[in-house]
Amino acid sequence: MLTERQLQQIQAENEHLKLQLEEVNEVIAIREEELAILRQKMQKATQLQSRLDMNLLEFEQMQNTIGEKQQEAEGNSIRLEELENELFKSIKMETNYYNMLDENVSLQANLKDTNSELEEAASLYKKVRQLTIELTETKSNLEIAQMEIDGLKAELKDYKDAYPDPATK
Repeated sequence: MLTERQLQQIQAENEHLKLQLEEVNEVIAIREEELAILRQKMQKATQLQSRLDMNLLEFEQMQNTIGEKQQEAEGNSIRLEELENELFKSIKMETNYYNMLDENVSLQANLKDTNSELEEAASLYKKVRQLTIELTETKSNLEIAQMEIDGLKAELKDYKDAYPDPATK
């Protein structure tokens, strides 16, 4: 039989578990928002990578063109200078490509960490849910026991009323 203090302690623990559940739900919501942001960034990075791949192909094509033009226009230094400027721009784009590729790797690592944290939060949520179920069962058992106690008290009172103790007379 549980005392009033034990019941209060169980109720306090129940309230504490509810607060923890709310906190876990808030953490999950925050992680889901972060995950959505990371997915958007990943999508943008994929788009940028595709554009960079096309630029890289264009860069390779420009290099081929430069080679042909150098053979065709050895005497034309102005045209050669323009082609060198184009090559510089292409190298700059390639550098940007590798920088974005590094950023993409970093974003993937962040996404992996976030997924790991989300899995951990989901596991904690399952534990909290199981504890809530167990607490509900305990409350139900407590109520049943209290009803049985009340019934036994009523039977004892009826018995005492029906058969008073002759020593107390």
